[in-house]
Amino acid sequence: MSKNLTTRAEDYSKWYNELVVKADLAENSGVRGCMVIKPYGYAIWEKMQAELDRMFKETGHSNAYFPLFVPKSMFEAEEKKCRRFCKRVCNCDALSFKK
Repeated sequence: MSKNLTTRAEDYSKWYNELVVKADLAENSGVRGCMVIKPYGYAIWEKMQAELDRMFKETGHSNAYFPLFVPKSMFEAEEKKCRRFCKRVCNCDALSFKK
């Protein structure tokens, strides 16, 4: 398998993505920049998450979760396909960081 991969030294990001796909840990989704994590990939993620959680809590930190951002075009496509599709979502047009 390694003979067919880009080397880490050459392009780390490309190497990582190729490795994940070839190991069948995840695959690309219809949403640009997102991947569908498969069972073995998710099992690895759960182990990493548990260890990170332990490490965070040891230092008094808390976890946080941020919602997934889905492009508006994906909801519009679903609305066209599904007769009773209800697109109740929070629409983020721009971010503003004011003190």
